[in-house]
Amino acid sequence: MEAETSTTTVENNAESSENNVHDLSFYEEKEEEEDDIILKKSISSHPLFGVLIQTHLSCLKVGLGELGEFGTTNAANARPTSTHKPTLPTSSELDRFMEAYCITLGKLKEAMEEPLQEITCFIDAMYIQLKELCETHAINNPQPNPPTS
Repeated sequence: MEAETSTTTVENNAESSENNVHDLSFYEEKEEEEDDIILKKSISSHPLFGVLIQTHLSCLKVGLGELGEFGTTNAANARPTSTHKPTLPTSSELDRFMEAYCITLGKLKEAMEEPLQEITCFIDAMYIQLKELCETHAINNPQPNPPTS
């Protein structure tokens, strides 16, 4: 009888530990979600957020060319897959991050625009040369008059 009682006590303790671990992970997840919300609010209320969005959209427009409008993705809203707890940046860390991100996106836009400008110049030059060749050919080889009936 005593063996049964100690076995039952061990099983109850194991179940209790399991429940505690589950409760702890639930609270950790809840805390991570709250930290994520605070971080998103900090970023979206930052003075450079509007500049960041406009610079990002400019990069997308350069990449898409004349394809028109584009939609937003849910990738930004996806939960991170890492299990480590993110630390909330201090105001100065967020300031430096936002500034560096804006600068980096600006440089990316310039790097994307340069080859497109070169291609556009090349195509325009080829168009002008082809037009000149067609005009020269038309002057040197006039079309004979169509036969009259």
